[in-house]
Amino acid sequence: MQNAGVRDRVQRLLEQHGTNERMLDAYWQWATNPTPPSAGYALEENCGFINTNLLVRYGEPAIDIVSQLAGECRELRADASVYDLQQAVISVLNGAVGQGLRDAVLNRLNEEKPTRRALAAWLANRSRWCTRPGGDAWVGGEYDWSLGMDLDAAGRDTETQIFRSLFGMEAAHCDMPREALLVGVINRLFYRNILGHMQPKVRPGPRIPLAKIVY
Repeated sequence: MQNAGVRDRVQRLLEQHGTNERMLDAYWQWATNPTPPSAGYALEENCGFINTNLLVRYGEPAIDIVSQLAGECRELRADASVYDLQQAVISVLNGAVGQGLRDAVLNRLNEEKPTRRALAAWLANRSRWCTRPGGDAWVGGEYDWSLGMDLDAAGRDTETQIFRSLFGMEAAHCDMPREALLVGVINRLFYRNILGHMQPKVRPGPRIPLAKIVY
């Protein structure tokens, strides 16, 4: 069970960052770090990956954001485990505090560009056939671990004639994983296992309601 005191501290801290989309984005990435506790979480290594994701997504350096994130998380870790903090951050950002972050991802996804329309349609189709059908279905979220692998295989979908007819040749050459990274549907983070094997891994962004996606 999640420690109520830890969640309250995280709630108060993230409320202070409520209008800072980049900071909330950075916290989501910190909380969905794929390196397990048995391999030491690799928090410092992931700071570099978080910085890169933010730079690609927002088009400006994020060293100050990541440095502040690291400092605040060090203070929190004085009284709580990394795991408890990660779970608390995800829980808080899935609530009202994270609404601005989710809206920003949705707004980028719904931009009037052929590549975004193509990504939105692909995500909506994937959500219907492999995840959560129904009125409360969503895209992404902390448990959608297969999203990255599915996006890597999406190139085959963009090569079909029907895809080109619907979205045009620009979308037919769309790099789906990169487009999803730009939108904020996924993040590329650092992974290390207990044996020391290291590689980038894709982790999903915050939950986006399927009903609000335009394609």
